[in-house]
Formats: sequence, C-alpha cells, structure tokens
Amino acid sequence: MYSWRFNGWLVHDIFLGIIFGLGLLLLVFIAIKRKRLVISISLLVIYLVVSNGLMIVFGLAGRSFPIKSDSSIYTDESQKIAVQMVQGYENNGSSNGITHLISHYLIVAVNLETGEKQWTKSASYKETLIGNFMGGLLVHHRDGEYGQLSLLDIETGKEILSEKEFRQQHQPLIDILSSGAQQMIALQNELYLEGVDGHFYHYDGKALNKDTKAENYISARFFIESDLPGYFATHQQPLENYQEIQDFSQQVLSEPAIRNYQNLEPKVMAIDIVESVALLSYRQTQRESADHMLVLYDMKKHQLLWEEKIGAINSYQQQPKVRTLEKGYIIQTGDQLLVLDKQSRDKVVQYHLRWNRPVDEM
Repeated sequence: MYSWRFNGWLVHDIFLGIIFGLGLLLLVFIAIKRKRLVISISLLVIYLVVSNGLMIVFGLAGRSFPIKSDSSIYTDESQKIAVQMVQGYENNGSSNGITHLISHYLIVAVNLETGEKQWTKSASYKETLIGNFMGGLLVHHRDGEYGQLSLLDIETGKEILSEKEFRQQHQPLIDILSSGAQQMIALQNELYLEGVDGHFYHYDGKALNKDTKAENYISARFFIESDLPGYFATHQQPLENYQEIQDFSQQVLSEPAIRNYQNLEPKVMAIDIVESVALLSYRQTQRESADHMLVLYDMKKHQLLWEEKIGAINSYQQQPKVRTLEKGYIIQTGDQLLVLDKQSRDKVVQYHLRWNRPVDEM
C-alpha cells in the first residue's frame, strides 16, 4: 500500500511517477478509442500486473530496504526540526555468494512538534552534512580533486547558497578546501578545517585565518567520535578536554552495573560530564533481531536511573544514533526516528524513514 505513495526516495518516486503517467495515458486512450468493456478491463488488468512488476523490480515496492544513518542529527536553533542524511540499501542480487547492494541517499527533515515530514532532499555518496553554519546547514560536495560547499535552509530544505553561489561569495575558503569532509568541523557556527596546503584554518563566514586551534578541534572530534559518534553535533563546546570525555566514557563501561551487559554490546551514546550521567544502549539478547534498550546511568549514585525499549535495529546500522535535546532525545534506530521525552520517557515522535511518515499513520 505504502509503495504506491510518493515518499521522497528518488528511485521509488521516479518509477511511481512513470507508472502513474502510463496509467493516465491508458485511461485517456480508452476514453478516446471507446473500447468495449471487456477490452478496457483487459488493458487495465495488464497495466496493473505490469506496473506492479516494474515497481517491484525497479521501484523497491515490497522489497527489503534497510536504512542506516549517514550523518549526525542536526537541529535548528529552536530544536523544532531535526535533519539527518540516511542511506538505504537495495539488494541487487548475488553472484558467487556475494550480495550486491545499491546505496540510495536522502536528507530527511522531521518536524519534532508534529512528528510529520518537514522536507526531504535526494543526495549522493559525494555529499556530507557538516553542521550548522551561517544560519543554515552546511553541505560538503566532493567534486573530483576539489571540494565544494552549499548551504541549506533547515526549515525548507531549499538552497540558501548553491555550490556556484557559495564559491562566488566565499572564494578564499573554496580555494583551500579539500575534496574530503573528514578534516572539517563546524562548532558554535564557526568552521575549522585543514586546507589542501596543509595549514589549519578558522572561518567565521567572513574572514579566513590560519588557526592552530583548528588542528586540536579536528583531532578531538576524531578521538571523541570514534567512541561517541555525533558528539560534537550535540555539544557545541570546542574547548572541552577530549581526554576527559574519553575517560568518562570508559569509566561508565567499567561500572559493575554496566558490566552486567558486557556480552550484549553495551555502547555509550551520549554523556553529560556536568551532571555526571551517561546514556547507553545494549541489545536485549545476542540475536540480531533483538530489541535494543536505552539506559540512563548516574555515575554519582552508581545506578540506573531508567531503562527504555527502543525496538530492533537492522544489521546495517547495529547501534542507534542519538542527539540530545533540552527536553528529550532524538534516536535514529535504522528504519525509524524517535523522540523520547526526558521526563515521561514517552515516544512523542515515531517516524518511519522508509515511508517518510509518522508510524501512527501507517
């Protein structure tokens, strides 16, 4: 049923549009030629059979399409809209025992107040979300040996600055931009990066200056996000000591209460050093299909504050992606995006990323 609705995924929507177009042409043909009822019904039956076959083969209808996160989760300043790039996998058959997958990329924005789709934008493997910068969401584009940038409006998904416009208005930055996005980080609406000339820079949207601090920030992100993916998207504090953050995470995993889960893949998802608490996930059993649990642990009291089931996560993602909000947690669990209220722990948003609609509408 949901395969016959536009959902934002480009390959699906293209073929669905073709199918609808062919159906409309068929109806016009029948109306003009005034074919007999039997012939008209036969043509419609053939159309339905062929269109279903095309949608299954080319449009992903009725087929497995697991989804994993491809970026951190970002929000606007009011924390009313969440944006993330996700990757969907299409099984393209197998040969010699090897399964061949085709990846599809989509930038998805969800309204956290209504739980509805805000917008979607088709993407590619050459694009990387960098973070909040200059009043929008910065996107890095790999262009052969060169790097390009564009700026999206978080509320609408429309380009504030296209690649061409960004290049024209910020030429000094583009001149030293690498084709890879790994050596770039946006913190507190400031950009820190390593240039293709080997120097480290700071860019505030107006002036590009060499800055040795940039190397420290980029190194900190590498070490922290190896254990805490997406940490810098949530914690806009570039002067934090990354060693302290890493040590705190390891201490959490060493706690006796947490070691009880050591065979169930416990993973620190987020930490708050000031409050001395950590958010962790673990799998209920060792089966891949088992539900994941989310746990808030208090390091001062050395006890679990609460525990909540967040559902199964597909094998392509394995671990949830978390973004801490003022009043809740955004949790991407592969095929779904959830918002968990900090106080009540109710799932105030449940959004399906395959169909790009709230779960309660399905």
